[in-house]
Amino acid sequence: MTTLQRPKIVKRLSWQDLSPDSSRIQLTRRIVQLQGNKVSADILEQAKQICNDYVEAKLKREGFKSRGWSFTFRESSASRQASGEMVSQVSIRVQEVGRLLEQSYPRLYKDISGRINVPFNSENTVHDVFNNVSSEILSDGLNWARIVALYTFAGALVVECCKDGRNSYVLDIGNWMYEFAALYMADWIKGKGGWEDLLRAFPSVTSTGSGAWIDAQGTHWCSWLLMTVGAWCETAFEFLEYCFKAYMERMRKMNTGSRKISR
Repeated sequence: MTTLQRPKIVKRLSWQDLSPDSSRIQLTRRIVQLQGNKVSADILEQAKQICNDYVEAKLKREGFKSRGWSFTFRESSASRQASGEMVSQVSIRVQEVGRLLEQSYPRLYKDISGRINVPFNSENTVHDVFNNVSSEILSDGLNWARIVALYTFAGALVVECCKDGRNSYVLDIGNWMYEFAALYMADWIKGKGGWEDLLRAFPSVTSTGSGAWIDAQGTHWCSWLLMTVGAWCETAFEFLEYCFKAYMERMRKMNTGSRKISR
């Protein structure tokens, strides 16, 4: 029997997960399909590596590394093999553009739990928040700006968990990105010719003395990025906040109904 390499299944499977129509089974089938093509398989592993690189750099900027805190992400050998010079360049560019977003919209990437009124009290909760916000960011279609916004959100999510002492909840963030890319991003990235197209979409950026980021080649993509990505991220948080409020109200009504029946 052939052993397939795929991301670790984070959530414990229930009998619903094992039904042919379950989202988990559909995800596994999708991953197996993509792994049958080397280009697609590499795109998934690179998506995971870029995520881990982004989060590592974000934690270092936030001072976690200087505190002597060891934070090692779960990384597969396939992910390391898929990494190369091109992926390293893409990782750096994603970090540069992501930092531009963080500096321009700091409110979007702080106190995520408080904004959506959901306590990060389990790994499954954080995973659900990652999937819901990421899906909403890409809900109107894909482009490189939205993909960078997704990575920026992932970095903010990890930092928030670490500040609350819940770093164990996000050790699988790279696998979450791998799975999300399989469902929503892999085909689009493949159609663009791979991750290297991001380097063409976002020419080199440099740091100014004030700490801001500017377009080194004068193509004005920075202005366009800042005008659009902020609105997408705001929409994602507003949508998730609405969903959780609706869920909490539904649970309240169910609890009220069950109490009436018990009487």
